[in-house]
This record gives sequence, structure tokens and C-alpha cells, in this order.
Amino acid sequence: MSSDFPLDLGEAGTGGLDDRPSARFAANLAVLEETAPAIAEQIAAMKSPISRIVGSVEEGDLNIDLGHAAFYDEDAESYSAKQVESFLEKPRRIEMPGYKTQLDTILCNQEVVNDMLVWMDERDLKPAVKPDRDGGYLIMLGLGLGLGVERLLEELPVRNLVIVERYPEFLRHSLETADWAAWRDLLESRGGSMKVILARDQYMAANELYIHVRNHHFGLIDGSYMLLHYQSSFTRGVLDELVQRLPVIAANPGFFEDELIMLRNCFRNLRRHEHKLLQDRRRLMVKTPVIVVASGPSVDTAIDFVRANRERAVIISCGTGLGALLGYGIKPDFHVDTENTPGPLEILSGLAETHDLSGVTLIACNTVDPGVPALFDERYLYFRDSVTATHYFGRDQRPLLLAAPTVSNAAVRSALTLGFREIYLVGVDLGSRDPKRHHSKKSIYMADETFLETHPDHREASKYPIRRPGSLGGTVFANASFLYASMYMANLMRVFAGTRVVNLSDGARIDGTIPKLPHVARIENEPAQKTRDLQIVANTLEAGGGYKGFDAEELRRLQRRMALFIDDLVALFREVRDPVALFDAIKDMFKALGDGPIDETIYAYLWGTSLMFYQFIYVVVRRLPEEAREAFLDEVSARSADRIAQLKGDFDALIDELVAEL
Repeated sequence: MSSDFPLDLGEAGTGGLDDRPSARFAANLAVLEETAPAIAEQIAAMKSPISRIVGSVEEGDLNIDLGHAAFYDEDAESYSAKQVESFLEKPRRIEMPGYKTQLDTILCNQEVVNDMLVWMDERDLKPAVKPDRDGGYLIMLGLGLGLGVERLLEELPVRNLVIVERYPEFLRHSLETADWAAWRDLLESRGGSMKVILARDQYMAANELYIHVRNHHFGLIDGSYMLLHYQSSFTRGVLDELVQRLPVIAANPGFFEDELIMLRNCFRNLRRHEHKLLQDRRRLMVKTPVIVVASGPSVDTAIDFVRANRERAVIISCGTGLGALLGYGIKPDFHVDTENTPGPLEILSGLAETHDLSGVTLIACNTVDPGVPALFDERYLYFRDSVTATHYFGRDQRPLLLAAPTVSNAAVRSALTLGFREIYLVGVDLGSRDPKRHHSKKSIYMADETFLETHPDHREASKYPIRRPGSLGGTVFANASFLYASMYMANLMRVFAGTRVVNLSDGARIDGTIPKLPHVARIENEPAQKTRDLQIVANTLEAGGGYKGFDAEELRRLQRRMALFIDDLVALFREVRDPVALFDAIKDMFKALGDGPIDETIYAYLWGTSLMFYQFIYVVVRRLPEEAREAFLDEVSARSADRIAQLKGDFDALIDELVAEL
């Protein structure tokens, strides 16, 4: 099989396939229109592809003529049949990691996990490594003519098909040779669907695939199948990117306990602190470059660049990067913080005791601990996308999308929102070449020898078990959070086209940024321009205020609606024993919620936590001996239902607390 194609397939050519489509093509195109109308329109407009179908199934020589070579080494049908046989014998699958006891957890679903692990140990039940044959997805990396898809769908009990293809021509040829309607009908009979991803860039394809799998049938990821139909730099690249994302593909999409904290913090921040509201709107683009400084180890080698340009560039510290900068005697113009936990307040309070923070403007998500904004004279607060506080209190505001998951993401996103378009990253390593040297020597992680001993969460976050390509070559060690961060940072570069982001950090590669060594980077800007641009930025922000939701009766309505929804959710876990049917019931229940602030708040509170309860059931039961499954389902369902029911009391206490403060 030809592995890489020198021709730019998919663009209009001068010859090739007859542009009179067959009846099968027309029927399949109709299926594609249902699934991906924009792609179907592109395929329908393709009149003279460069490649063409040659031969036939009957003659045993069906193939694709690329113009310089045949696509399949042998005929397409024989190749596909052999590949399917080989794949069915030894499939590549997505398998979720096993569960472990976490005694210090605050998560309600982990409490059930802990109890059930003890229950299984008492009965000497050890889950197998491999799950049952069913899975949420069959992911085809490359389609070719698609001849093996129907048999794969018949043999594999999957619900959804995802096709990732680089070349529109191959999709067009498949519409002539395969039976897309049969694929669709089989998937729909199982409660699933088909997704087609057409992308020229492997990173964009992997991101779209990741987002679809996470948002569509997230609870059924475990056991999904991945087939590389043909070898090319694109298909191999998508596979590599997807494999690198596996540690975060089943990550918690949000949890109840965190949302309780964020609603409380937002309530208090918006009421207690005067602030300017940072949100997306049309504003002047400013010329002054920005230097975003985090606390990765490469800060120590790039600090001379920051010091040399402190008067010509806007300096933004993020998270513990503030301590690193202050340790080097540099005060930033802005500081960004996002975490809602007590850690940032403790660290910033310590810095405020030893350093002068006047003149530093805070940029923060409005769900941070209310003590954080109190440490700064000037504050820019923003609504974070997808969290309960934004759905409830920020209903008329514009949240900052792609400002997560790390504070470095938030810093870059904030700079873009303020109108800056030239950004230099320093210490945004998102990992380290040496796992033992995980932060700058001036950061609290390294400067305070007792910090990691007394802060187990930070100690855990400083472990880097994942290998990633380095920005300046080689290998960098990272963790799941940093993997997430690099993905979302790269997406940000694509959303804000025309932005120039120079990565001076010696850490993980961030697609869309320009790697450069600090000593060769140059900033051409005058201090006076920086002063003018900072004034422009300040003048374009409006004072925050007039937020909705601060009404006792409305909070009580939210409380009552939440209680009813939790009751219905508890009933599902008590009554539905079939794991796949339970997932469908949960999904339908959330899908029935409306788009008002109360229903959207309920969704944000409970969707992620519900899936975490569910996913433990789904992952474990499909690995247990058949004779133990009924007892396991009875026990875990009852325990899950009981623990979910207790969430009503937690939410009631929060609403009582907020109403008392009005």
C-alpha cells in the first residue's frame, strides 16, 4: 500500500472519475448529508478528482489509481478482508485504567469506589484486564474504499462509528463502493450514530476526535476499537496523538464538590470586591508584546530575557510564577490565578507579607477563593466557561472559552482577550526534561524545602509519568493536566488566527507556537508604547455589576429543582441494572433539561459526577466473572444511589448559607 501521497488529493484535477454519480453514490451521499452536511457538500462539488476507482469486485482487481501508483498493494477487497480478519483476532482497544483506593478523597463517587473495592476483596473478585467485547466506538483512522467497515460493525458490538480521513477523494470513492446506509441503520438500531472527521492536519483531526468522543457517548469509551486502515504520516500521526490523549480521555468532566465551592466563591467575589469585568468583546488590538511567566524550570534560563524587556513588554505572571518572578526581583504588570482551592490564597498571602504587590493587577476567574482578590488593589474578574457559577450568575455575560485547564492557559487567553497579539511564553514548560527538577528554583515548590511535604496535592501534581515531545526537541516528562493544557493551548492558537506566540520554554511542544531559545529572541517596542497600551486596556474594560441570580426566591427555586432532579437520578441507579441501558437513561435525563439558568446549573453540577458513578460500574462489571455480576450490580447500584441522595443535603446547606448572606 502506498504510504504517503505526493499528489494533493481532494483538489480539482483534470481527469479521472466519471462525474456522473451512480445510484449507490447518491444514496450514500444522502447518508453523509445527515451526518456531515458540510463534508457532503464538498464531496458533491468534486467533479474531477485526481485519483480514480479502477477494476471491480467481480474481477478481483478493485483498487484506487493514485495517478502514479495503485493505492492498495493487492486488490482492495482482499486487502480489507485480510485486515479485518487480523484485527478481529487481535484488536487495538481503548482500555480504562483500573481503580484504586483513595482514602483522603473528597469525591462522593470515590467513596463508593473505596467501599466496593473492599467488597470485592472480601469476595476475592479481581477484575480482568480486558473488558467484554462491546465498546462505545469503532474509530477508523483512514477509510480508503471502506470495504471492511460493514463486517467490522457486524462482528463488533459497538454503538458508534467515527471515520477520520485526510483525503476527500477517498470519501467520495467510498460512496461509490460501500453501503453507508447499512452502516447507519445498524448503528441506529444499537442507539448509536456515525461521525465523519475530514481534516488536513493530524493535530486538528485528533482534537476533533477527542472532543467528539468525550462529549457524545463519554460513559462508553472503555473497550472502544481503533483501526488504522492505511499507513500514512497523517493516520499514524492521528493515532499517536490519540494515544497520547488516552490518559485524559476519560478524565472527570466536572464534579459536584468542586461546583459547590465555585458557586459559593463566585457569589462572594461578585458581591464583596469591586472589579472590572473581563469578557470577549470588540476591542483595539495593541502593539506591545506580552511575556507570560509560569513557574516551570526553564524560567531560570530565560529570566535575563524577561529582565531585559520588562520596560518594553507587558509582564503577566501566572500561579506560582509570581513567586519566581518576585524572587528574581521583577514585579509583573498582571498576575493571573484560577484555582478555587485554599492553596493560592496561602501562597499569595505569604508573598504579600514579604513583597509589595501594589501596582500588580489581578486577573482571575471569579470562582477563586474570595481572599485572593482582597490582596490586590486592581482586579479584572472573568466568568469561566461551563461551570455552575457562570450558568447561574453569569447568564447575561460572555465567559472566556479555552481559559483552562491551567493558569498558563488562562494567562494566554486573558492576554488575547485584552487585545495583545504577540506573546512570549517563559516557564510554560508543561513538564520537565528532568522529572526531579519540576519547577523553577525560585518557585515555592523548590525554594521552600518543606512545601511539598506539607502540601500533598502539589506533591502529586509534581509527578510527571507521561512522555511528550519537547518544544526544542527530545523528550519531556509531563502529567495529565499538562497534556490537557497543551491541547487547549494549541486550540487557542487556531481560534485566534494571526496571533504570534513564541515559546521560549524548554518544555513540552505546544502546536501553533514558535519554539525559540531565549537568548536569540528580540522584542522591538518602546516603553512609551507599553504605557499607552496599558492605558488603552484599562479604558476598554467596564466595571462589573448588575449580575442576576442574587435573589433568595430564585435560589430556593434552584434548590427545589435540584432536589427533584437528584431524586430522579437516584431512582435510575436503584432501578436500572443493565449498564448500557443505565447510561442511556442518564443521558436522556440530562438531555431533557432546558436551557434556562436553573437547568443549566443543575447540568453543570451533576453531569460529571453522575458519569463518574456510572463509569465505575461500566468499567468494572464488564471485567468480572459472569456469575459475580448480578451481585456486584445490586451492591454498587444501591451504594451509588444512597450516596447520590446525600448530595441534596450538601446543596441545601449551600443555598441556606447563600440566602443568609443576602
